[in-house]
Amino acid sequence: MKKEENKVLNIVLLIVFINIFLALFGLQRMLTMRGANSVMNWNGVIAQFQVLVSTAMVLTNRKRGFIAAVAVNLFNASFLFFAQVVIAHQMGPMPAVIVSLVTIVLMILIYGFMNREEKSHAELTDSYNQLIEQNRIMQEKDEALTYLAYYDRHTGLPNRAYLMDKIADQMEANSPFVLIYMDADNFKEINNNFVRQVGDELIKIYAERLEKYCGDRLTCALIEGDQFAVLMPGKYTEADVLNTTAQLRNLFFEPANAGGQQFQITMSYGVVGYPNDGRTPDALFVAADTALYNAKIGGKDRTVIFSQQSLN
Repeated sequence: MKKEENKVLNIVLLIVFINIFLALFGLQRMLTMRGANSVMNWNGVIAQFQVLVSTAMVLTNRKRGFIAAVAVNLFNASFLFFAQVVIAHQMGPMPAVIVSLVTIVLMILIYGFMNREEKSHAELTDSYNQLIEQNRIMQEKDEALTYLAYYDRHTGLPNRAYLMDKIADQMEANSPFVLIYMDADNFKEINNNFVRQVGDELIKIYAERLEKYCGDRLTCALIEGDQFAVLMPGKYTEADVLNTTAQLRNLFFEPANAGGQQFQITMSYGVVGYPNDGRTPDALFVAADTALYNAKIGGKDRTVIFSQQSLN
């Protein structure tokens, strides 16, 4: 809407400038016909105003203004030359004729310069837009690569790499935390007795439950296959940990329907804490794996809290 208003305003200005130019032309002709002594001086002054008006036409209306400026100056030069110089044999208007012709050349230069500037601006704008688009594409690729590097595509849960980085961040900040490493008991039997899609569907169901349980307060991850982990920032007592694993047990043991069948699974849990059980992410994970192994060989469906004695 604003662009249309500006267009109308520019056209109005062009009409005004043309009328001013023609008025100056009329004044110039009147002075010439009266034969004023200072007619050459007045013609020079009037011609300068005509140059300014012509320039204003081009600057405000570009192509339309350029055409109008060339037309009125050509008319002005032709009329003065033939009517006054050739026919009337008066040399007074000759400077005005020359100024009009020079003005036409000047308008050509100004219009050409404006076109080059507009073209350069358009090219710069196009290059800028291309850079923006390339940056957007690169950003999308980076986000996609980050997602592939740190998230499981099937469940959408963070993966082992993400969890290890999270553990490293906690350690760098010297913030205590508890890591619960869990593995589904006898899940291979489900994969062996049913098609692979059933197992994948179950894992996705359990991942959704775990993600909902953890929310924003805890970090959950799918380590691989049917192995999950939960990172609990802060200090916790043994009772707190056992209460959490009991809640997790209820979460996984709740019946899940997949492939037209109903399933109930149990989990084995290995628990470690920082800083007591490991000073590096790898060391802590080894300790968690050891605790989980002991939970498996101890009868499954149980929680084992890591201790140094378990390594002996």
